[in-house]
Amino acid sequence: MQPMAEPEESNRTRVIGIVVAVAAVGGIVAFALFQKTPAPPAGPLPLAVATPIAAPENLVAQASPAPSVAAAAAASAPASASDASPAWESTIDGILRSNVSETQMAQMLINILPTLPEDGQIEAANHIANLLPDSEYGSVRPLLLNSSLPESVLSVFFTDLMNRDDPTKLNAFLDIAQIPNHPFQSEALSDLQIYVGDDYGTDWSKWKSAVDQYLKTANAQ
Repeated sequence: MQPMAEPEESNRTRVIGIVVAVAAVGGIVAFALFQKTPAPPAGPLPLAVATPIAAPENLVAQASPAPSVAAAAAASAPASASDASPAWESTIDGILRSNVSETQMAQMLINILPTLPEDGQIEAANHIANLLPDSEYGSVRPLLLNSSLPESVLSVFFTDLMNRDDPTKLNAFLDIAQIPNHPFQSEALSDLQIYVGDDYGTDWSKWKSAVDQYLKTANAQ
């Protein structure tokens, strides 16, 4: 005898039951997962804090240190005493401001000139040339004839001769011409030749006679 087939309605009921069971199991799993996931905290999210990165040691060693306060003060300090005017300038200025005659000022400058450095000698020589009259020129002749003085200083005195009267000028030329190592010897001889119109070589007595004759003739005119 063959078994009886199950009614169709019974099969449908079984399928529905299986579906319901599967759905129930899925719901339980989903609920469990939801319970394990933490809810985000309320309020604004915290900002991320950057972790500082240390500079490489070689760069730190090469970095230049900031200037110290002492270094900055030294940089802004006024010029040192070495940059100030030399002492000889004050000495000359003091003489020029003194309450004496121009001739006395010139004589004071003549007295200190050998003790000055070259720059000071040049300045003193220029003042002497401006202050000393022809009548007192004899006081500066020892300096003019001193061939050991710097040529720059002697040049001031030699150039000044062209502004002097003929007796002062020509007799000074004659004295310089007789000093072999004087830097302006050749120029003095050339100037003498122009004035007397002749060349007597090293015969100084003839030069002297020629100069005297020139001055005598010039005064007679």
